[in-house]
Amino acid sequence: MAARVRQLTADEVAPEVRELFERQARLFGAPLNTTGVYAHRPTILEGTTALAAGINASGLIEGSLKSLVCLRAATINGCPF
Repeated sequence: MAARVRQLTADEVAPEVRELFERQARLFGAPLNTTGVYAHRPTILEGTTALAAGINASGLIEGSLKSLVCLRAATINGCPF
């Protein structure tokens, strides 16, 4: 099934969003799929990025558990992790 919302590329996004694309490419090898989708609406991208940063900074979820949750979510969704 094809995606309903096309992911934007780094060449198509606003300069402030391009910085996030580049940072994710350095960290993960490529921008995350959701970043390309949320980039259509930079304010939504900013909010989801802040939410993820807040969860990570809270220390409420151990790193090993977070990795397992990410792996499980990727497996359920048929995404390579």
